[in-house]
Amino acid sequence: MTVKLQGLKELETQLERKLGRKKTNKIIDQSLIVGGNAFIGKLKRDMATFKDTGATVDEIKLSKPEWIGGVRTVKVHWRGPKDRYRIIHLNEFGHYDRSGKWVNPKGKGAIDNALREFQDTYTRTVKMLLQRELMK
Repeated sequence: MTVKLQGLKELETQLERKLGRKKTNKIIDQSLIVGGNAFIGKLKRDMATFKDTGATVDEIKLSKPEWIGGVRTVKVHWRGPKDRYRIIHLNEFGHYDRSGKWVNPKGKGAIDNALREFQDTYTRTVKMLLQRELMK
């Protein structure tokens, strides 16, 4: 079987036509979770280079698949006992200290860099999972 991909909507339409809505959503959810977990692994490796206590790395979590704006999505977020979600944006974008001096943390832009580097890998991972599921 061959699948010609023009875009995400066309892919979803072809999958639904062939397998049905319920099975299609299950396949999409599985591929999102696998791809999301692979991204989290990359992000943890990148953030481990500047870790102090490791709380920021330990608290990275992946949400369950959900509908956001009509698109099936998973979110990467920080949840844990040390509440790193409150300060992760300071490491990502930089901040002013108490004296008014701009601070560029060692990990500035780590999340953005990981996203850019992982984009192709994520696409290949999801494509591979979809092909494997369609070949069954």
